Amino acid sequence: MTKTMDVNQTQESTEQLIGLYKHFHNNGDIERAEKTEALLKKLLNHEYIIAFCGHFSAGKSTMINSLLGENVLPSSPIPTSANLVKVHKSQEDFAKVFYRNEPPLLFQAPYDFAKVKEFCKNGDVREIEIGQSLSKLSDGVTVMDTPGVDSTDDAHRISTESAIHLANIVFYVMDYNHVQSELNFTYTKELLQNGVELYLIINQIDKHNEEELSFEEFKMSVKESFASWNVHPNGIFYTTLKKPNDKRNQFPDVKNLIDSTLKNKEERLRASTESSIHILVQEHFKWLKEQQEEKSLHAEEILQQYSEEKLATILKDEEVLAEQIEQLNNRYKNWQEKFHEQVEEILKTAYLMPYQTRELAEKYLESVQSDFKVGLFGKKKTVIERTERLQSFYQNLCTQVDSQLNWHLRQFAISILKEEDIINDDLQKVAQNLTVEFDEEFISQMVKSGARLTGEYVLNYCDQIVERLQKKARVVCQDFKEKTGEILKKQIDRDLAALRDEWHYVQKATEAIKEIENFESERKQKEENIFKPLLDLNECYQALQNHWLEEEKNIRIYNKQEEQATNQEQKKQIIKEAEKETTKLETNDSLENIISKLNQAVTLLKNRKGFQRLIDNLALKAERLKNRKYTIALFGAFSAGKSSFANALLGEKVLPVSPNPTTAAINRICPPTKEHMHGTAAVHLKTEAQVLEDVQKSLKYFDQQCKSLAEAEALIPKLIEKENTEGYVNVHLSFLKAFHAGYSVYQDTLGQTLKTDMNEFRGFVANEAQSCFVESIDLFYDSELTRRGITLVDTPGADSINARHTGVAFEYIKQSDAILYVTYYNHAFSKADREFLIQLGRVKDAFELDKMFFMINAIDLADSLEEKEEVHTYVYEQLTQYGIRFPRLFGISSLLALTDRVEESRIDEFKKEFNHFLDNDLMQMTIQSALSEYQKGLQMLDQFITTAQEGKEEKQSKKQKLKKEQEDIIQLMDASTAESAITQFEHESNELLFYVKQRVFYRFPDFFKEAFNPSLIQKTNKSSLNIALDDLLQSLGYDFAQELRATSLRLENFIKETLKHRFNQIKDQITEIEKDITLSMIEFNPNKTPEFPNAFESISKAPLERSFKYFKNANAFFEKNEKQKMQDELEEKLKPLADEYISEQEKVILLSYTNYINHEFSRMKKEIAADVSEQFNGWYGILDEHIDIQEWVEIKNQLNR
Repeated sequence: MTKTMDVNQTQESTEQLIGLYKHFHNNGDIERAEKTEALLKKLLNHEYIIAFCGHFSAGKSTMINSLLGENVLPSSPIPTSANLVKVHKSQEDFAKVFYRNEPPLLFQAPYDFAKVKEFCKNGDVREIEIGQSLSKLSDGVTVMDTPGVDSTDDAHRISTESAIHLANIVFYVMDYNHVQSELNFTYTKELLQNGVELYLIINQIDKHNEEELSFEEFKMSVKESFASWNVHPNGIFYTTLKKPNDKRNQFPDVKNLIDSTLKNKEERLRASTESSIHILVQEHFKWLKEQQEEKSLHAEEILQQYSEEKLATILKDEEVLAEQIEQLNNRYKNWQEKFHEQVEEILKTAYLMPYQTRELAEKYLESVQSDFKVGLFGKKKTVIERTERLQSFYQNLCTQVDSQLNWHLRQFAISILKEEDIINDDLQKVAQNLTVEFDEEFISQMVKSGARLTGEYVLNYCDQIVERLQKKARVVCQDFKEKTGEILKKQIDRDLAALRDEWHYVQKATEAIKEIENFESERKQKEENIFKPLLDLNECYQALQNHWLEEEKNIRIYNKQEEQATNQEQKKQIIKEAEKETTKLETNDSLENIISKLNQAVTLLKNRKGFQRLIDNLALKAERLKNRKYTIALFGAFSAGKSSFANALLGEKVLPVSPNPTTAAINRICPPTKEHMHGTAAVHLKTEAQVLEDVQKSLKYFDQQCKSLAEAEALIPKLIEKENTEGYVNVHLSFLKAFHAGYSVYQDTLGQTLKTDMNEFRGFVANEAQSCFVESIDLFYDSELTRRGITLVDTPGADSINARHTGVAFEYIKQSDAILYVTYYNHAFSKADREFLIQLGRVKDAFELDKMFFMINAIDLADSLEEKEEVHTYVYEQLTQYGIRFPRLFGISSLLALTDRVEESRIDEFKKEFNHFLDNDLMQMTIQSALSEYQKGLQMLDQFITTAQEGKEEKQSKKQKLKKEQEDIIQLMDASTAESAITQFEHESNELLFYVKQRVFYRFPDFFKEAFNPSLIQKTNKSSLNIALDDLLQSLGYDFAQELRATSLRLENFIKETLKHRFNQIKDQITEIEKDITLSMIEFNPNKTPEFPNAFESISKAPLERSFKYFKNANAFFEKNEKQKMQDELEEKLKPLADEYISEQEKVILLSYTNYINHEFSRMKKEIAADVSEQFNGWYGILDEHIDIQEWVEIKNQLNR
């Protein structure tokens, strides 16, 4: 890592990368810093990287081994590459294992190659580097193998995505059978968006069958499929490594392409480095933006409380509010000052002593002089005169005060109330009646005793009165002011509190705005700094070199203590234990002998009184044993080879096979009948309502709707014209095109059944313009399989999107005699496969027999016996994980089974065990039932013979006794009700439903993780969050419905056991009355499983969408705690909705199974009553009639032989 810098070619890029590394590190972007460090190492080593990615089973590792010329990488049909593996030429052979949290481990030459292969499968390993001295690779060229892009492990996904930026050229490898996987389209589109030079490789084309589809048509379908997703790669190659001489094999072209790119390696290195630098900078800018958004989360949450209109004026609002608060703070003080000033102004301007008033004052003062007299001896007249002058002065002064003072004070007071918007009735009255009150005494008290009447004294006296009146006015105004001020103060305080609240509310937003602006400014500054040269560049580079040297020193050398323990023997032991679990029931008698016995009994007992029901039952069971009929349900995901496997069972190519998806329908291959000859088919078309439902569902993806098929037909051409759809929408567009193409042909026959021949049948299966109208098909075909009475039901793929198929599939799981599940040799279980297998696991133990068989198809693809065992163990463990304990698992090749290499196909191994299951395990139940009924006949014969041998008196007594017993049994049966069975059922139902919710929500974290995954959730995009929410609700809702279906089966079994127990109780009660009564065991009919809609289909999503507040950016969502917060909130909001759903479905369950209990209990009573009645009638016949006892004994002896 200490190579000298090539000044001429790498100096500028090196300096730029060192600078970026320092900036990224300083900014805290460790992911970009590590990527930059890796890119710098690559640049300094002149390393040219060729990357291979794709599905785990596509053959990436095998292809790399072929390029290298030896088996360097482990290639396996099960997931192996859990980490990056890099291979290059070196001076010495070595392998270096880089851990996530430990120092690297070095395997020095010579090392055990098998051990490195083990490490290549270790998920805790981050990266493995392999150096080869004799490698065919050119110097400086590295080939990189990546974990499968379909891995559900976050660590695998991150390691793949983080390494792709180093690649100069990327080959995306797909298996021939899985080109149409949506993951291929989404992943390659993302690669192109990141500027990758991308080539597609369709591997394993040796699987192609020219008879089914021409290779050119296949190539065209591949190109069109990717183009529909706007994926236009630099090239597409079609390869096979199994048949290198295949003329269609383009693997040599892949090699030539790689060789040609290496001719201008240096130029491409420089160009890719520049491109990578640009991408890293853009990624860092995106990271800075996310960091800014994360820091701004609190501020953004604050601003979300404000409307856009409010935010537009928020800064101005803050200024205005601050001014208003300041004004209010000063308002009371200003009002007091203004009040005082205005009162004083009124007092100052009030002219209370005009000339006339002063004159009256002077006259009054004159009258109070000691020497004032009226007449010579008029004392009385003097007093009267003085009083009159006082009154004249007082009245005049009152008039002056009223006009000059009171009126103005009142107007002032009223205006104050109006100006301050004070509404108070009491205060209004005070203002209107504001009065400076005084009386005559007030005037007389102002007179100074003994003062001489002069002009000056008169003026002083008048001034004193005015001052005293003003003082009184001030007191009156002060009282009004205090009352008014008290109200005004409260009003101001209230207004101030409201303003302060508003100001705090506004200030919160302005502070948040400023905080966001600061973060924005900080981010822009960091972005600008990215392009500024570092002053300590050499120092930074030296630190990096020291770091690399330290890493080299810390490398551990591998020794035997590092060996990884293997548990292969333990796995084999598990399988051996499973084999021990499989018990085989057998009978000592041959089937032919049993049938012969039953038929003999029917013949010998025919027309014998008391035996008719027994004869009917024996005849029916003999017929069942002779003409056995089985329904075998075939399940598996698309591309698992179901149809091919069905053909292998039938012995010829009956069902069409295609690597492309076709519209799913149910195909039943039945034994021919008189009405339906060999090679004919009954095609059951969907009803108009069913087709309309399918069309409406697809139209929703284009925001279209229709009320009729005619309306839909008119809409679709406009959608076809656009041709710019992408992804999953294309699946629905394809269906709509098919509907449009075939509607005119089938519109008049919808809901009908069409009779066809084989050629027409194949069209209805393979041609989508026909198959989209098909609900199911019955094909009548003569073969070794159908001659055994087997109807083979080829169901829609486990990943069928048709909601109707889920309920139908469960009925087949429940009612079929055997279940065959097919998976492909190198095909990972998809989410749909997983959910279906979990459902099988739920119900497996509910069946009396283990009727499930699992096939690993295309076992011939294995390169060795070791590889076969590895795949077998992997699938076995996966099935066990899904709740299917001790699965019967077979490796077969349906392709070889239809050739002269049948032995290699290993299908006979499956057939042998499957036939044993049909002929022994399954047949044993019918045989035991038949033998039980046969034994009942022998007991009845014994009882009848014993009765016939009794004497006349004994017979008469017996007859009376039998009549009494029959009456007692009739009363017993009349009193027997289903109430206890219903009560037990309700208790069991309540308990089972309680655990349904617990089990579904136990899986909630996994469903959430799958729905809200990083590949979908990249931006603050509500549509992607809604898609994720829909996915979550669909997964949860489907799981609830599946749990309820499984629960309904458990409840049905519980009811049957309860009714059996009730039957035995009644039987015991009857035998207490009459010990010789024998009853036939009742076979209870199955109940039709109630229809359970998926949960949450009709809920309002708005309350759930509020949890989107936790998503601000992908980084914070997945790396911080926001993801968990959203998960917790959604879970809490969904639980009450789940309770409502379960409550609704509980009503459906109670109604369905209460009716079922009543019906079956009533039927049971009728069957018991019929058995009892017939046996009593038989006894009466024997007691009343003379019979040949020896004949009966002979019949018994014949039946006992």
